[in-house]
Amino acid sequence: MMNVRFENIEKFYVSGYTMKTSEKTLEKDRAEIREKYEATLRTVSDDLYFIASMSEDVMVYHLGVKVPTLELVTDGATCVEVPASRFAVATVLEGEPILATWHKFFNLFETDDAVLNGVKIGLDYPLNFEFFAKDGTCELGIPVK
Repeated sequence: MMNVRFENIEKFYVSGYTMKTSEKTLEKDRAEIREKYEATLRTVSDDLYFIASMSEDVMVYHLGVKVPTLELVTDGATCVEVPASRFAVATVLEGEPILATWHKFFNLFETDDAVLNGVKIGLDYPLNFEFFAKDGTCELGIPVK
């Protein structure tokens, strides 16, 4: 059973590096961008974010650190604004693959899952997030209405 909580999150910014990918190459691409930039980003913060937006066939992932304004924390970085919203947040269990957990999480919204109590994905909201805390915990966030 997936542990899901609901949280109102204020607008924040993530400064870092962006890549385009697809579900087919996501695992490989995520590993490559982390290998390339994680050490640099961790000099700024121990907590990392992947901000994800998706269309029919393209996924855009932005790996970075939370910053108070639209500031660029490292050379070559870009900054993404995550608007304030209510999110459903799920913790990835230790040893579970993240992509499989995303699928389980999204599938909860397609059922009458009691955990969600009728809450639906905010389809007009463009961004989901993955948060990697310094203690190794990973949380997934989906905007809800």
